Amino acid sequence: MHPSIEIQDEFHATGPLSKLEGGRGTVWRAGDVTLKPLDVIPEELLWMDVVARTQSTNSRMRLSLPIRSRSEKLVVDGWTAFPYLTGEHQPGRWFELAKIAREFAKLFSEVERPAFVDIRTHAWARADRFAWGEDTDVLLSDVPHVAELVGARQQVFDPSGVIHGDLTGNVLFTSALPPAVLDLTIYWRPVNYSVAIIAVDAVCFEGAPLALLETISPAKDFPQYLVRALLFRIVTDYLNGRRASEYGVYDSVVGCTLELAASQ
Repeated sequence: MHPSIEIQDEFHATGPLSKLEGGRGTVWRAGDVTLKPLDVIPEELLWMDVVARTQSTNSRMRLSLPIRSRSEKLVVDGWTAFPYLTGEHQPGRWFELAKIAREFAKLFSEVERPAFVDIRTHAWARADRFAWGEDTDVLLSDVPHVAELVGARQQVFDPSGVIHGDLTGNVLFTSALPPAVLDLTIYWRPVNYSVAIIAVDAVCFEGAPLALLETISPAKDFPQYLVRALLFRIVTDYLNGRRASEYGVYDSVVGCTLELAASQ
């Protein structure tokens, strides 16, 4: 499914229509505009348009924020629009991603807890709440690693704030411009959780060395954030229908994380 000519016109999108790689295969580009079906709740999209836009006015980062239609709507027939931001994903720049995670959190340090984080029901939101011990309704007895990770989870004391929970594949780099941050995936958690998700994703999916788990953050309690990041990813996979035989990608990271947590 692609956006109609009428949708493109509503969002001021001109130029040849082409499908973009990555994501869920539902993002299209027309000139300097990208179009995709609505994949967040309306309250979240409005928060990006109002709060995130206000907070990022003087930011050195380029944030992907929604475009309003000719009739001032954020959603038209189920479609949303965002600016096309130049740059490319560059695996290996994990320490820079960690820095961006901290800068992103600092950008929103004065912002109140977004109300939408409590009403989302998709797999990622449910997995996040489970990772933090806030959702006990999910039955996970047959999911690899979950029992061990829950057993290793201990309390953390860092304050929560707005963070981006999926930076690893959503930052574009170019030599001419500041980094571009795509797909704002907002959670209300301590910033080290954002960094831990970067580390887990890097080792599991981008070939980073296990040592990254120990070097990407100086925080003494960082293993506890790794525990939660792993629970977040594993439980998300489970809720999205991943089979038990497909969790081997997490084995070495879980083993290392449990060792680090035990040595705290």
